[in-house]
Amino acid sequence: MVIGLSLFALFLVLGMPVFVALTASGAYMGLFVLGLPVSTFAQQFYVSMDVFVLMAVPYFIFSGNIMLHCGPSAYLFRFLDAMVGHLPGGIAAAAVMACMIFGALSGSGIATVAAVGAIAIPEMLRQGYDKKGSMGLIVCSGTLGQMIPPSIYMVLFATLVQGDVSTYFVAGVIPGILVGVFLIVVAVVRARRLGMQVKPAASWAERFTTFKKAFPVLLMPPVVLGGIYGGIFTPTEAAAVSIVYSLLVSKFLFRTLTMENFLLSARDAIISTAVIFIILGGATMMAVMVTYLKVPQALMAGITELGLSPLMLLLAIIALFFVLGMVMDPVPIMYITIPILLPVLIEAQINLLHFSVITVAAMMVAQATPPFGMALFAMSGMFREPISAVVRGTLPFLVVLMICTLIIVFIPELSLFLPDLMNAR
Repeated sequence: MVIGLSLFALFLVLGMPVFVALTASGAYMGLFVLGLPVSTFAQQFYVSMDVFVLMAVPYFIFSGNIMLHCGPSAYLFRFLDAMVGHLPGGIAAAAVMACMIFGALSGSGIATVAAVGAIAIPEMLRQGYDKKGSMGLIVCSGTLGQMIPPSIYMVLFATLVQGDVSTYFVAGVIPGILVGVFLIVVAVVRARRLGMQVKPAASWAERFTTFKKAFPVLLMPPVVLGGIYGGIFTPTEAAAVSIVYSLLVSKFLFRTLTMENFLLSARDAIISTAVIFIILGGATMMAVMVTYLKVPQALMAGITELGLSPLMLLLAIIALFFVLGMVMDPVPIMYITIPILLPVLIEAQINLLHFSVITVAAMMVAQATPPFGMALFAMSGMFREPISAVVRGTLPFLVVLMICTLIIVFIPELSLFLPDLMNAR
């Protein structure tokens, strides 16, 4: 097993694709340690993807790409900018709020960074904001799409623990808003300290005009989530509805849907889905091999001997997530660690709903953590800036994400209040 894990680490250091490192490590442990037949690996790849609720992942990604490439996201930012852009730090606050709402539309952090960043950052630069800080704000705010429902990471977590996706969705609402508020406060304080200029307030006529344009976009989360919690359709069906809604809005209201941007949206969705699923297959195979080798049982025995309290266990897991986030993407982190940690969490009587929010908060940090944070590379590529410049602008807001993660750990009610309220009804 040590050789298998060392092989995984070596492949990562050599710059091999993550799924190759995962698959090679899992194959080594399966073939040479456990003596399993080769057919087992193909079966594990298939079984890991043969889950109905995972169909929601490509659907939400496709819907978010339609919103990104067909233009509705621009109207959302213009409305928020018209409402608060004249206040000190107002445009920064508008950018964070746009990330929160667009995250609820797409469930994708990368799509949110691309959609909001392309619109908000040029406007922030025109008002005198520094480029590094502006990029850093959008990088960290874009990760809110992983917490605020519908969240792709919540779908993945629910499949790992065989939980109800709709319940996990609602657990992320209050924590997502909390993180957004913290980012807004820090962005506004920073803008005031730097003496950012403000623009004249928009007229109420302009605000009403931008609201009419943005209204179909603002209506999408209530339609999708209202359908789920109203019992009209399942989360997977809701993801399909979000595609139909996005297409109808882009075609008949905004008249921005063309065959070119439709195919671009579909292509990007296919690529993103393929990346997630092939990593999912490799990570599942490695996790299964580690489970066959009874690593979870050994881990549970070690934790029992240490006598860690549930709180200390959660803090140790958070530290592990933060370290792994420096060298790995969130999806393989989740698919490697959750199956191993699940028996330990159950034994320690840790609420899985609370832990799901903690996990997603840590994955938000991972997405913006140097040197391999996906959001950092997305921002760097968009504005052709060195990754080091994006990292320097991101660090103050990355600290905010880490602090919010710890707050969520210490105050479980933030995660459990809405699920408990929903169950009480």
